[in-house]
Amino acid sequence: MNACIDTRFAHPWDVDTQTAEEIQRSLSSHVVLSPLSTRGAGAPRHAAGIDVAYTVDGERAWAAAVVMDRAFRVLERAVVEGQPDRPYAPGLLAFREGRLSLEALCRLKVRPDLIFADGHGTVHERGLGLASHIGLLLGVPTIGVPKTPFHAIDHAPAPSRGSYYVLTKEWGAEGAALRLRTGVKPVYVSPGYLVDLESAIALCLAWSTGHHKVPEPLQAAHTLSASSRSAATGRIAGLSRTIPGVSVRFGRAEER
Repeated sequence: MNACIDTRFAHPWDVDTQTAEEIQRSLSSHVVLSPLSTRGAGAPRHAAGIDVAYTVDGERAWAAAVVMDRAFRVLERAVVEGQPDRPYAPGLLAFREGRLSLEALCRLKVRPDLIFADGHGTVHERGLGLASHIGLLLGVPTIGVPKTPFHAIDHAPAPSRGSYYVLTKEWGAEGAALRLRTGVKPVYVSPGYLVDLESAIALCLAWSTGHHKVPEPLQAAHTLSASSRSAATGRIAGLSRTIPGVSVRFGRAEER
């Protein structure tokens, strides 16, 4: 078991569907949402993004974690290559890529104060999407910022950056469709852990530049995971296995 994971909530990942759902229901009762400032005392100084890229057949995956400071400078990167624990199934994304994501995040020597994940938070049907799951196990504030909605969409936020509207699930959990880049499709933000919705919206804006659809740490993680996959499978020019600034060996990326 990785030392950075809270052992109170540790569990096996290679489990059947019924067991996975029971784990989600049990852990969701421990999720806490609270305000988190974008500036001043207590505001995150370092934020990480975590994203996973897969081979076409879904049999191999590359989880990439990137941590940045408030000036959007990359402080550290880590990549873990491995086999997903199960095929994709709705509502069980954490049991497909959660273990690999946690391994990548735990390899960061710079501990993030906030994590952006490409998966839902508390709007998950059992209250424990990928973002909440990761946050609870690490004890770090997390925000879910996927590109796919968690709710039937009947209208979109205004086209300008910063526009949003709140979506409420039938059991009361809230998320928001938020536009981080003018004229580009919104993302679907939800609190993961130790962050409430108002804070999640503000933090997504604070950690984005308006140049990308998602917050900068998550965009960097997406780029790194895709580059790592391409390097490992020989799909980049010249069949090179080199990623600028990162050396991938035995499933781990190290700064050069």
